[in-house]
Amino acid sequence: MKRIDTKTRLNRTICLKDELDDFMKYIGLDARMHELKILQVWKECVGETIAKYSKPVEIRKNKLLISVENSVWRYELSSRKTEIIQKLNENLKSTKGRKIIKEIVFI
Repeated sequence: MKRIDTKTRLNRTICLKDELDDFMKYIGLDARMHELKILQVWKECVGETIAKYSKPVEIRKNKLLISVENSVWRYELSSRKTEIIQKLNENLKSTKGRKIIKEIVFI
């Protein structure tokens, strides 16, 4: 996080979002914020129908656990696993090209 002289900072406009992003990186929470955003983008990535029968439960070391209503949906989502991972990572716009989600497990 950059230190800016307070005298010069008072005379210019800053973007609060950029400052908060820098602060989150500084304290090490930027990756966790991306993980939490998955709850928001899940429906957008998989569509309304699939989101109705599945939901993200937890993330453990870049592995996303998805609760699925039944074995039919589990099979359907398993066949689309690569596509879903790609859409999630694109929507999360991970920093430095790093993938937030590397694997999905349907439970």
